Amino acid sequence: MASGFLEILTQLHDHHVDFVIVGGVAASLHGGSRVTFDLDVVPSLTPESWRAAVDLLWSLGARPRIPEPVDRIRDVDQVRRWRRDKGMLALNFRTPDGSTEVDLLVGESDAFDELRKRAVEVTLDQRTFFVASIDDLISMKERAGRPQDVLDIAELRSIKKRLG
Repeated sequence: MASGFLEILTQLHDHHVDFVIVGGVAASLHGGSRVTFDLDVVPSLTPESWRAAVDLLWSLGARPRIPEPVDRIRDVDQVRRWRRDKGMLALNFRTPDGSTEVDLLVGESDAFDELRKRAVEVTLDQRTFFVASIDDLISMKERAGRPQDVLDIAELRSIKKRLG
């Protein structure tokens, strides 16, 4: 995992953001080998946690790809409207130098509580993080259905079999 990802995860944790790590970083934490260039998390859409996530990313200089002011991005009700009316699945943030991208997968946030209950706890840098279960990662990748997801699913199934 890139050091930028660990720094962002640490900051999210320390700013009391409720989230579950998913995507390539989660697969790597389960033992996967694919290199990923973004950090995918499923955030809780409780207003306090959501605002803390947006404020932290903004303070790091990361900006969303959509041209919206921070007040609208911080507004959970607005994010829910974008999901409902525009089919938004993720809010993508990128650092100014383009080296790190963080995807807040709001399309998965309705299942946040269940996702977190099934997540495994991983300790990094003396902090405990919730990492989506292998079964949840497989399910998410099946729904996405991209060519890379097919390869990731095969690797995740192999890891699951190896772990018993």
